[in-house]
Amino acid sequence: MAFNPNVPLGSHEGLADLVAINENFNQLRKFESGATEPSNLTANMIWADTTANLLKLRNEANTAWQNIWDFGNNRLPLNVLAPGELTADAGGRGKMAALYITDAKVNDVAVTKISGTITPSDTTVGQAKLKTSTGSVSQYEGGTSLLTLPGGEYGFYPRVWVTGGVGGSSLGGTAFTNTSAATLITLSQNTGLKYTYASQRYITASGEVHWIFFLRDKITKQTISMWQAPDHPCFGNGGKPLLVPHPFGGYNSTKHEIVVLNPTNAEMEEMLAKCDVEDETLPDKDLLQVIAEEYEIDEASNAAWPTKEVTVGLPKFVKDKNGKKVPTDYRFMPSGMEVKPIKKQIPKPDYILCRKLKKK
Repeated sequence: MAFNPNVPLGSHEGLADLVAINENFNQLRKFESGATEPSNLTANMIWADTTANLLKLRNEANTAWQNIWDFGNNRLPLNVLAPGELTADAGGRGKMAALYITDAKVNDVAVTKISGTITPSDTTVGQAKLKTSTGSVSQYEGGTSLLTLPGGEYGFYPRVWVTGGVGGSSLGGTAFTNTSAATLITLSQNTGLKYTYASQRYITASGEVHWIFFLRDKITKQTISMWQAPDHPCFGNGGKPLLVPHPFGGYNSTKHEIVVLNPTNAEMEEMLAKCDVEDETLPDKDLLQVIAEEYEIDEASNAAWPTKEVTVGLPKFVKDKNGKKVPTDYRFMPSGMEVKPIKKQIPKPDYILCRKLKKK
């Protein structure tokens, strides 16, 4: 017997129809359990291949089937092209582009594990994938200071500006005596102005503690320079806090004192919110501008020095599986080698004062 599309009908005998209906169900079960490619194919025909658990669509040229859905796994179909390489079926991707996220070979992006995160290879890093921070330095009126830029070798070229009039900033002009390589800037401020600023964006993998440094006159307590960043000044500047304990190249213990502040995340969030200026005719403010205008050092406070380990840079060498030291340069590092940022506990210099900020 075969499938009978003409049952039931009102003119038929009921018993005969029941027998025919039962046979129709049997035929449907046979089709479901052993579906084969249909004959008399036409373009855009859809076929449920129950053996492969794939929903297929006949291509426009009517020359081949395109896999459009893997209903066995409830997902877009994947074809293995080579060991370790997957791609969506080309035909299925073309027909269901709206559902497919990317034109993606999974191994198009080689990955390297860096401190528990997955980082794209050098050739695939875009701006959105970079983890960056900003730090800034300032110079008060009527002076010149040699300052260490936040981020050091991981930093971009700084932006500079003044408040209150015209002034000057430069990248040279002051002698330096440091024997450890550092990224330095000389800021000068003409008399009658308020502050000259420089801000630098830099690539970071840290930010465990936010650091704010004040350089002040030891007698008058007048602020000379300020420095702030979510990393210690030695980050990117050699990574050795004993060599770069603070950012002030012109520090003189007989004339100056250094004050360090480490705001909490809640305090940072409050201050950073004040940096956003809604007036389209005015520039946004830097964190140091907000501090200079709205905050002051709480002289009666006595804050604790941070004791947790913080990131100070990336290693220049790592060891491979054989214990050989390999430069952390893409030309020499084996694929997949793990690179961990260097973390250190920053020792507190005896001459540095720890304080808190308060609103004016």
